[in-house]
Amino acid sequence: MGNKKAAKYLFPMMLGWEWKSKSERKEDWKDFKDNMEKMWDQFQDIQKTSKDAMKEQWEKFFPRLMDMQQTIADTLPDEKFSLPGMPSAPISPKEFVEKAKEFQETVNQHAVEQSDNAFDFTVQRQQQVKEMVTDAVNNVEAELDEKDD
Repeated sequence: MGNKKAAKYLFPMMLGWEWKSKSERKEDWKDFKDNMEKMWDQFQDIQKTSKDAMKEQWEKFFPRLMDMQQTIADTLPDEKFSLPGMPSAPISPKEFVEKAKEFQETVNQHAVEQSDNAFDFTVQRQQQVKEMVTDAVNNVEAELDEKDD
């Protein structure tokens, strides 16, 4: 037990793991910051493109859905109906579908506005995080500059 040599290092250094100089560390932080900013910008471009594509698709889909409902409404009778022994319905089936379509159009307008607001909020929060990361990297760079002095 006493004859065994104690390990000098818990983890031996592998080739290429040498310590970097301060200028190399500064360059690494600069590369990190540049890459992070580029990644954030690319990510936001992807999100905006995706949002625009979904909105364009929805703007094509919704009017077609309304046209389809109108086609169904055109086949419904204009007169009010009643079951035997019951009072007549307050509106005809065709009027009911027209009211439902008006409601759907209002809901669609509000949903699209809310979707746009949610997307704008998300982009603003991501921009804040990007600024926080940039500030943190600037702080690290400032500390490295202070150590150089």
